[in-house]
Amino acid sequence: MKFGVFYTWLLSLLLTLGVVIVLILTVVNWSFQRGFVSYARQNEVHQVEALANQLNRVYARHNSWNFLRDDYHRWADQLESAGIVVPPQMLEQPPLPGPVPALPEGGALPRNEPDLSAATVPLAHRIVLMDAQRELLAGPRIPVPDEYWFAVTREGLVVGWLGLQPIEIIGDELARSFVEQQRTNLIWISLAGLLLALLLAMVWARWFLRPIHQVMQGARTLASGNYEVSVPVSGNNELAELAANFNRLARTLARNEQLRRQWIVDISHELRTPIAVIGGEVEAILDGIRQPTPERMAALHTEIGALGKLVDDLHLLSLADQASLKLALAPVDLGALVQEQLIHFEPRLAQQGLTLRLETDGAESLTMQADARRLSQLVGNLLENSLRYTDAGGEVRVRLGAAGEQLRLEVQDSKPGVPDGERAKIFDRLYRVDRSRSRALGGSGLGLAICREIVLAHGGSIHAENSPLGGLAICIELPRSGHSD
Repeated sequence: MKFGVFYTWLLSLLLTLGVVIVLILTVVNWSFQRGFVSYARQNEVHQVEALANQLNRVYARHNSWNFLRDDYHRWADQLESAGIVVPPQMLEQPPLPGPVPALPEGGALPRNEPDLSAATVPLAHRIVLMDAQRELLAGPRIPVPDEYWFAVTREGLVVGWLGLQPIEIIGDELARSFVEQQRTNLIWISLAGLLLALLLAMVWARWFLRPIHQVMQGARTLASGNYEVSVPVSGNNELAELAANFNRLARTLARNEQLRRQWIVDISHELRTPIAVIGGEVEAILDGIRQPTPERMAALHTEIGALGKLVDDLHLLSLADQASLKLALAPVDLGALVQEQLIHFEPRLAQQGLTLRLETDGAESLTMQADARRLSQLVGNLLENSLRYTDAGGEVRVRLGAAGEQLRLEVQDSKPGVPDGERAKIFDRLYRVDRSRSRALGGSGLGLAICREIVLAHGGSIHAENSPLGGLAICIELPRSGHSD
């Protein structure tokens, strides 16, 4: 049988409350019974002390204990006079003769374990009277703890000892009935409290689990493909944070779905253009409309090369998505690698009317563990981006430096710049600030996205900011170790 969260939570709460109530009942019953026994003992002690005071006065009148030795019933009279209930059988049968344990020096009997079988007998049968010579005068032969002996004195001299065997359990029927009644009342009160707690817990559980049910319903809607779902967020606790995280997840999935669709559209567009150009040229040659001159074949080769590069770029990004972008790490001099790329790009930049300049901070070593092929691709993409999007007559500046275990690479260019709201998006795949110019300039919109993946694979960081030359500055930091710590 499958229990929902509500019933599981309610059952757990009920079991917890039940255990707590049983423990409370046990502790309260034990405490109450001990307290009641202590109360009963104190009450009996007061009665015995009153009996001792009474015997002091009686002994003073008779000047001996002979009045008790001659007539045992007078002992019962003394007990009744002190307010102690005397059972009828005590008036009919005198106590058994015989000595009780002798008093040691100091006037106290040795401590003995109380006789629990005698704990339920009436108080009158648990009181013993001895004379100063330690002979039994009245009462049964019973063990008496040291602290329950009371001296009977006359003019400061001990003339007798009155002993009490304390009660160990509730023996009186009325007292037992009172204790039982209190226990019953406590049980009913506990059951009523448990029922009330259960009702309140049911109401509270439904209120408490409502946000969870809303998230569950939202998750089912999300699983069906509706990414526009959201759940209400109220409060400032973990459940509110759960709802807020769910809404962020839904928004992220909706954005990813939108990007996926846009990605498919853009890829289709990027692939369709060179394929259409190649297909049209080949079809014209096959129909005899055009001749396969070296110039036309070279143009077709260029289009095929661009198409192949686009496919390679897409393959690299897919490897990065799957965390399968492998690096062949080896010692690489970043300064020499950058200079090699500058030599390659300098003629093309000059042809566009752009000035190229390299600046270094004088660091002695720019060596790091890296994949030389990927770093060359990184620097080439950055220079290619500046070449395509910098106005003629501008400048491209490359800066190199080192700070401890970090190497810095920065590529700056002149106008045009990138608006602040667009700068964070330039590393997105297929994103272009000016889409109308991108095809004419030959860009696919993947260059900076590839740069980011290469930098992240080396454990570095990359970001864009305004260039002091008036255009865009791409700032990169790379660890010398070639991976993040």
